Amino acid sequence: MTSALLEMHGHLIDSLLLAKVIDRIQGSGYDYVVADLCIGARKQDISTAQITVWAPTAEDLEVLLGELRVHGVHRVVEEEARFVPVTQAGQAPAGAFLRHIPVSQVLHQGHWQSVAGSNTDWATVLADDGPRLAPLHELQVGDQVLVGQKGVRALAALKP
Repeated sequence: MTSALLEMHGHLIDSLLLAKVIDRIQGSGYDYVVADLCIGARKQDISTAQITVWAPTAEDLEVLLGELRVHGVHRVVEEEARFVPVTQAGQAPAGAFLRHIPVSQVLHQGHWQSVAGSNTDWATVLADDGPRLAPLHELQVGDQVLVGQKGVRALAALKP
């Protein structure tokens, strides 16, 4: 068995984020305990939860954590993100952390029109001014691309 202390921030109760995370952990069959829960006093206040999860293997835990990241869950003890250089233009290195932007369309003047730049995979590239998303076809040899999921966290959507 291996374990990790996970944390999330946001509007955990009214957005049902905490319920979604606990449902996913329970669905995996892994043991867990809510180690700390601080609920904001007012509607605009942010809540925080810490959850300890036990999984059979480190690999199982990483898979679960990958699924929970979309809800803003991250390890309390973080590891630095790892960036690897592109060796062939237009192709991300093996293990690159990719995001897929689905096809988007807008209804304009009675017609559905595809949004340019949608339906493409994006990689996180380390630029001089910090990390940014870049479409795969724009990757150049030497670009530093994020690989793996360590040092990555998704921020839960905040309600106004």
